[in-house]
Amino acid sequence: MIQLRRLVETTALLATLALAAPAGAETVVKIASAQRSVGSLPIVVAQQRGLFAKYGVSIDIIDFNGGGPAVQALASGSTDACLCAADHAVRLASRGLGGAVLVALSETHGYALLEKGDGPYTGIASLKGQRVGITSPGALTDNTVRWAFKKIGINPDTDVELIAAGTGGSMRAAVDRGAVAAGMFTTPDTQSLLAMDGKYKVVEDFRQLKYPALDVVVIGAWLKANDAAAHGFAHAIVDAEKLIQTDPAALRAAIKEYFPTFTPELSEQIAREQTEMGTSKDGVVSKEGYDNLIGVLAIADPSVKPQPYETVVLTKYLP
Repeated sequence: MIQLRRLVETTALLATLALAAPAGAETVVKIASAQRSVGSLPIVVAQQRGLFAKYGVSIDIIDFNGGGPAVQALASGSTDACLCAADHAVRLASRGLGGAVLVALSETHGYALLEKGDGPYTGIASLKGQRVGITSPGALTDNTVRWAFKKIGINPDTDVELIAAGTGGSMRAAVDRGAVAAGMFTTPDTQSLLAMDGKYKVVEDFRQLKYPALDVVVIGAWLKANDAAAHGFAHAIVDAEKLIQTDPAALRAAIKEYFPTFTPELSEQIAREQTEMGTSKDGVVSKEGYDNLIGVLAIADPSVKPQPYETVVLTKYLP
């Protein structure tokens, strides 16, 4: 299992590296991870199949509780990349930091707003006057609920209270004890909770929306200093994404390692959904997804200056 700050350096990977890259060419890429979600499965596949080593890189993953703190680590230089929404790349680019998506991991939004199974809420409009759980301020969850409320004339700053409740277990605890009326859950937390015999239900589902919800986000200074590593990292991920589409065993092995407590039925559901619509097939953020992102930011955070697609979505590092 990927663990906090685990450096992927095993004897087998080093042996592969010796064959695939010049001696001493390995570059460690420090990655801030916003949270554990199925969008990260290409990372797991690339680790299991030795693809990072093949291209002369290894990774060190540092876990954060939401996209906000993860991207702060990236902006400060504490990490080299961030597994987070492309929203953050646009924000960083608008601040002059050269924020960009090195490689896309997912094609769809991936979040749903859930409440307890006996809750009274039916649609996002019914949450007016309530507390709503987001992962962290400035994260994709924050942007999304602000956008959804504003679209129907509800002011997210005055008509509701947005509560930073973290991810996974902490968000579930907030919903269970009534600290929030509903909370934002990513895939596969949503599927896992909905399988619990009616204990939770959907208030609003964003999972079908084309959106670059999880990507490898970097900044210009790192790209300038690490051109070869950027190419190698991106190639490893795209190779893994192709394996997910063509080798069911590779995807199942990644799910088993990353989500060891899942039932076989839930694991198969996740595998099917990721193959059909979840995981990026080529590492490229779609223009439709990027346009949706810009539309969300325009409503949720008008202070962010829109950035051209070509500025934020990098393709020159991809195969």
